[in-house]
Amino acid sequence: MNLSRSSVLATALVITVAGCRTGLPATPFATPAPFPVDSVRSQRVVDGVSHYVVRSPTGPWTINVLDVDLDRCNVAEAVKGADSANGRFKVTQLLAELATREPVVAGVNGDFFVLKTGAPTNLLVVNGRMIAPPNGKPVLAFDSAGVPHITTFTLSPDGRLAPFFPLNAVGGRGVLVRNGAITSDVDTEGGAGFRERNPRTAAGIARNGHRLILVAVDGREYQNAGMTLRELGDLMVALGARDALNLDGGGSTTMVYADPDSAGRLRIANHPSDKEGERTVGDALAIVHACGRASR
Repeated sequence: MNLSRSSVLATALVITVAGCRTGLPATPFATPAPFPVDSVRSQRVVDGVSHYVVRSPTGPWTINVLDVDLDRCNVAEAVKGADSANGRFKVTQLLAELATREPVVAGVNGDFFVLKTGAPTNLLVVNGRMIAPPNGKPVLAFDSAGVPHITTFTLSPDGRLAPFFPLNAVGGRGVLVRNGAITSDVDTEGGAGFRERNPRTAAGIARNGHRLILVAVDGREYQNAGMTLRELGDLMVALGARDALNLDGGGSTTMVYADPDSAGRLRIANHPSDKEGERTVGDALAIVHACGRASR
């Protein structure tokens, strides 16, 4: 799709004004966006956590981005909401409950899960406790220093995880980006319907593990088409991700953040696609602003 010169100038003005209003970078993109952009709105959630809303006519797409600096007192935690692998809860419920104990600033839905029970289909580790075992698919895992990795895990008969035992971990399917390049998973993971345009949630690692990028792409509605896995991979590369993982999507796609315009009240940033609204999910990934635990 080609943009007229006036459209490009108008877009640049919208983006520039949004960035100046918040004091944040005018765009979350590390390289030029791989598609036309109508507007970008930015907010500072807390120190080191920025929320962007990107709108593009291409899908059309509405893309919510959380840019998390892990060197500024921000840590990631997996959240289940139950003592066992079973159980389904809304992301807003999971984060609100965690917020009674810790300063939660944002989060997204996590792994794929068994619809009937809510059990994650892959590895889930919550604060050093393994809730569900690995299944050979990739995992977003945080080591004891809070550094994120995207890798696969094995479980020995005596309960040892390899290549390491993560402090927190949520599973996904499949790897979108590895070492800054799109992977073959975007064309081979799952069936054709899984790879075609759907609402999407993704997590990316940038700046040698010091930055986490969380993304929610709306879809399945007339104003938002969702993304294919390849389009999602292109997006994550443009956002600066060295590695990126596709998390559960479809009706599960939910991003929540502590809205600075509403006195830090946790609210849903995107528009979940189920007609009933926010879906109950198997687990979530929370961002907690906790200075005492984030030094690396």
